[in-house]
Amino acid sequence: MNIGYIKIALALLSVARYMQSIAFAIGSISKSNFPSKENIPLPADPEEANHAADVMAEALVFAYKHVQNTKLYKLYLKEDEGATLYFKRVNNIDIAKLELTIPNPNSYADVVSMIWDPNGEKNFDSSFIKGSFSRIYNKNLVIVQRRYKNSLGSGQIYYHALSNKVEPSKDKTVIVMTSSDMNDHDVKPLKKYVYPIIEYVNPIVEYVNSFKPHIDSEDDIRNGRLSKMYVNLVAFFIKKEADCVKVTYVSSIDYNASSYVSQYAVKNTTIKKILNIIKLRDIFKKE
Repeated sequence: MNIGYIKIALALLSVARYMQSIAFAIGSISKSNFPSKENIPLPADPEEANHAADVMAEALVFAYKHVQNTKLYKLYLKEDEGATLYFKRVNNIDIAKLELTIPNPNSYADVVSMIWDPNGEKNFDSSFIKGSFSRIYNKNLVIVQRRYKNSLGSGQIYYHALSNKVEPSKDKTVIVMTSSDMNDHDVKPLKKYVYPIIEYVNPIVEYVNSFKPHIDSEDDIRNGRLSKMYVNLVAFFIKKEADCVKVTYVSSIDYNASSYVSQYAVKNTTIKKILNIIKLRDIFKKE
């Protein structure tokens, strides 16, 4: 591990520790930080908030590791000079990296805002249905729920994930997400007789596996009408430069697909979802 990486990791850990100290300063958060019509539940347990901050400190380190260590990535697609997609396979899981250039430096704040917004994906992903914050620890640390049309099955598919926004400098933002087997009361009483229910274990961010808060989820989740997927690790590295905004997206998602769904179909879904992010260039093109 090089000295530069160590310095970055330590700096991010310091930021995460600072976040812990303000975990319940909810009263100081402006409503403008969140979607105006969301009914957002607030946390009741300070230990849970501290645990969440510790988890995301580890997730940040792994996110930097996978964005900086380029040796194992193989070029998958180069749409043009401003959009390049890579894949690597580590411990039997796929990790993707998209390098995207948005040629409008003035779009930086809006790009960050759209990616952080739980409903921001409606602007560039036609499969997106809706999103919400299921838990807020502070304005930059939340549990987010997002729902999509299920391209690998029927109905809807969703995830819950811890989501953390860190600003190392005025022109750099990192948004990181990771899932655990949270208790969102997703009961499927009939399916347990068809195949055994296997507990999800995050293969990248190991510490998150100890984070299992109770989520007061909606009736359709509690009744088992939705399929569930998990975010092993997702990270957006957003940087404002003199003539553009650079976005590096790292992603590993477990779609929790049935055994009859081919790996080709799963990877195709992964690729389509990643390529949607390229649409940010058109949304924020310079006028």
